[in-house]
Amino acid sequence: MRPICLFLALVIVIPSVTARAQQIPADSVRADSSRVVEMSPIVVTATRSEKALEDVAVPTTVVLAETMRMQGALRLNDVLVTIPGLALFEDHGAGLQVQGFAPEYTLILLDGEPVIGRTAGTLDLNRLTLQGLDRVEIVRGPSSSLYGSEALAGVVNLVTAPAAEGLRGALGGRFGSFGTTDLTAEVEAGRERAGVRLLIDRYASAGYDLTPASFGATSPAFTDWTADWRSRFALSDRVLLRLGARATVEDQKGAFALNDDGVEVRYDDEGRRVDWSLHPEAQIRLSDRLRLTTTLYGARYQAETRYRRQRDGELLYDDDFDQYYLKAETQFDAVWNGRHLTSLGGGAVRERLGGSRYGPDADGDRPAANQAYAFAQHEWLPLRLFELSASARFDAHSDYVARLTPKIALLLRPADKLRFRASVGSGFKAPAFRQFYLAFTNAATGYSVFGATRVQEGIAQLQAEGAIDHLFFDPATLEEIRAESSVAVNIGGSFDPFPRLNFSVNGFRNNVRDLIEAQPIAQKTNGGFVFGYFNLARIYTRGIETNATIRLIAGRQSRLDIALGYQFLQARDREVVEALETGTVFGRDPSGREYRLGLGDYGGMFGRSPHKATFRAAYSHTPFGLTASIRGRWRSRYGYRDLDGNALANRDDEFVTAYAVFDATVTKSVPAPGSADAEVQFGVDNALDVTRPTLIPSLPGRKLYVSLRLTL
Repeated sequence: MRPICLFLALVIVIPSVTARAQQIPADSVRADSSRVVEMSPIVVTATRSEKALEDVAVPTTVVLAETMRMQGALRLNDVLVTIPGLALFEDHGAGLQVQGFAPEYTLILLDGEPVIGRTAGTLDLNRLTLQGLDRVEIVRGPSSSLYGSEALAGVVNLVTAPAAEGLRGALGGRFGSFGTTDLTAEVEAGRERAGVRLLIDRYASAGYDLTPASFGATSPAFTDWTADWRSRFALSDRVLLRLGARATVEDQKGAFALNDDGVEVRYDDEGRRVDWSLHPEAQIRLSDRLRLTTTLYGARYQAETRYRRQRDGELLYDDDFDQYYLKAETQFDAVWNGRHLTSLGGGAVRERLGGSRYGPDADGDRPAANQAYAFAQHEWLPLRLFELSASARFDAHSDYVARLTPKIALLLRPADKLRFRASVGSGFKAPAFRQFYLAFTNAATGYSVFGATRVQEGIAQLQAEGAIDHLFFDPATLEEIRAESSVAVNIGGSFDPFPRLNFSVNGFRNNVRDLIEAQPIAQKTNGGFVFGYFNLARIYTRGIETNATIRLIAGRQSRLDIALGYQFLQARDREVVEALETGTVFGRDPSGREYRLGLGDYGGMFGRSPHKATFRAAYSHTPFGLTASIRGRWRSRYGYRDLDGNALANRDDEFVTAYAVFDATVTKSVPAPGSADAEVQFGVDNALDVTRPTLIPSLPGRKLYVSLRLTL
């Protein structure tokens, strides 16, 4: 702990001393020029430095606030589901699937800092409001060379809008189906050297029920409050300070029924989530070519769940989760001669867990981990048509061996309208806290799951209680679990053959080793199993992503853009492929007849659609103050269960059938008193009323809504 405390002290003190000693101009708040004239957006996530989107060498997508408002998007899942090549994965919330990877392999950031609080690896995208954002940046492919663990598949960064100059306020309200409401109040004030912005958002729903024959709602009622503060202050022409703070509270209430010897027993399901983060930052311009940025970040996530019997209030189940995250980081950027840009940095992280599933070990210690890291990146621009970027990061962690993850990316510009991109990189996924420290027994079904550091202790306790029937092997022989690793290649480019047509394509291949999976290590006397975590599987994902945008109307008063996207994906387990090729895998039809399976019968890993397509149309008419947006998404069938015991999806009844969802919005400026601006929006989500009650409970059917926004 002493090295981390010393590092934190140095991170705080050194920049403050430097700030007093230097007298060099610092950046003021950068205006978003894309709001005035049409220019390529500036992004920071892909390279940790500001860069025009068209000059980024890795696959990157940017969605601006104007686009999100036009689409009627409220939460992060609303906007990500419209991006070609991305898919939502429902498991303990709405998670994001990138290039075939499960949600736990994509890092979610808020202003460059990690959002904590995952459940079984999934960070629920519904937790994150889009209100107050300037843009969302999505980077595909391994980004561990800059961001470390959890960035093996990619990074999503929510960038908040800076406090602008002047005084401005805004009120917004949305009312829709299923008792859904979203109420927002925002105020900001600023001058050239200082500015503050405060946003309050209340998001709520009465829930919905797709299975009325069964007691309890499919999605429970909830109320979610978010408060967000952003401020900036220039101490001098050389030093710029920023402070970001966010807090959210969500209360959830539902009900369900269990069968007890043929009698239905009803229970209330109540939950609460509280999370907050604090993010101070100091940016010091040492010279016209040198900049130092120091960041501190603290976050806490707490969640609790209670099941109580309705007739007498007796507690059936309670679960608590508590996570702390503390981070300090310094980054040094140097522009040498216009052709070389170097970024060097490092930091330290302290994490701690608590709660029902992560109690103290035999020595009374709570699960905790320390991490130190250093990263470096160099961008070289020898010629206008050629740019090379190389980066690497070294992570030293208290729970697993140190990792070095390099990456190299190339951008070629043989013509103004033609760009080729290629990158090769290594990514890694550190074992999650649950895979190290989990100690959980399901009271209803009787199974138990233990992390690597708790498995021997857990088995010994169950044996002492006489709960173990037999062991599959001795837990003492288990090897230490290793971090998962990958090597990935992305090759593609973009082409503007005509002034109104843009086409982009990206091919990818990811090879992953040491995938961590839960496997049974013992059977209990009640018939349930005891699971532990092992490095087992080798998987690969490969595919191609394409997107075409055409501007059908490009007049001074009106504009119409059409965008089409498509992804082909193969996500497969190498061991399954090898077994299918040797003819040692069998399936069983519903009548019980067995048959040999071939590679053509393999539908890929569960939850992955081989084909996905998106459609977007956006129209605007300036004289009428009118905009309209239509979005569609289609995904082919995908496996979701195993009915014949071969651990893969091969029968038709093991798949979710293909489906398409269409959304639409119309937004109109309306008269407002004084100098205020007002707009009203009408929208429909899932216009075709597609539902899959048991397979896709996150599809509630058609939703209608109306929104009103007033800017003062």
